Amino acid sequence: MFDHLKYLSSFFLPGCVLWFLYTGPHSAILALVWTIPLWALIVLDWFSPKVNINKKKQLVSAGFYDAVLYALAILQFLIIGLLLHYASQLQWSSVTEISRSIVNLAVLRILIGTTSGSSALIVAHELIHRSQRHKQILGKMLLYTVCYEHFVIAHLQRHHLSVATPEDIATAKLDENFSSYWQRVIVGHFKYAWDFELKRLCLEHTPVYHYQMLANSVFRGVIIEVTLVVLILIVFGWAAGFIFLYQALAGVRLLESINYYQHWGLEEGRADQMLAWVNQSSLSEYALVGLTNHVGHHQQAHCSFYEIPYSDQGPIMPYGYFVTNLWVKLNNASYRRVSAGILKNYLHQARI
Repeated sequence: MFDHLKYLSSFFLPGCVLWFLYTGPHSAILALVWTIPLWALIVLDWFSPKVNINKKKQLVSAGFYDAVLYALAILQFLIIGLLLHYASQLQWSSVTEISRSIVNLAVLRILIGTTSGSSALIVAHELIHRSQRHKQILGKMLLYTVCYEHFVIAHLQRHHLSVATPEDIATAKLDENFSSYWQRVIVGHFKYAWDFELKRLCLEHTPVYHYQMLANSVFRGVIIEVTLVVLILIVFGWAAGFIFLYQALAGVRLLESINYYQHWGLEEGRADQMLAWVNQSSLSEYALVGLTNHVGHHQQAHCSFYEIPYSDQGPIMPYGYFVTNLWVKLNNASYRRVSAGILKNYLHQARI
């Protein structure tokens, strides 16, 4: 009856991060203590109960779910603003102050990078699929906070059309490690989006090297992102500029790590109706506002996250997203070995 309220768990981490920023800068020890909420989420995800896929969703007004998305978007903008102010207050005039500031920057990277990659980019991912123009614009604005606006084209025009095939940039190949995947997609997504816009402009007979190059949305995005970074450097200083770019890199890396394990080894999956890995963690489902129902999302990409029935059509991940993200980064060989075994068993059972 009150399942929809579980989506409020998505505010836990960004709320903690917001309070961390508001009450800082902190001592080195206290800054490290503030990472506990993130570790707590990982532990809770490890022991999370499974999603009850047989239970029919009890939906409330669409306004509730949209309000969750809007509130998370506002939190991201507040967090980025406070992050810049926080970094500008760090001191560098003595060895003690330098040590304290370095620890604070490291914690900022961990916390803000995680919220940008989870809360913010997950909301952006949801909004860019919506048909309403204002929601698409809000999704793009969130992507500007991590300098990744070209993701819109790469995701909608390539990933969704070619998922679980060798042509998809974002579908990790069988036994591909995360380091190789990351290097491939970070370049591949931008190149695809850029080429897509050039082809679109040519078809529309727009002069590519004329002032109308501004019609290229990827070019506009780069200009906006560069301008944003320059303004941050001018107004808040080098430390703020550095940590803004660092959290952006961390956020994008987290987003792409999610893409990595959502589709790992499924480059031939479409033939077997395997579009993504199934995740059964209830905490991941609610804390990440429906992102873990990724099979259902690819089956009904035009629908909002709360409307899509939970799908278990695919191999099942052994852990939730918070645990798997750490696993992929810290022991990728173990992740690939276990996942390959699960995938092999799933295909064997599916073909009997």
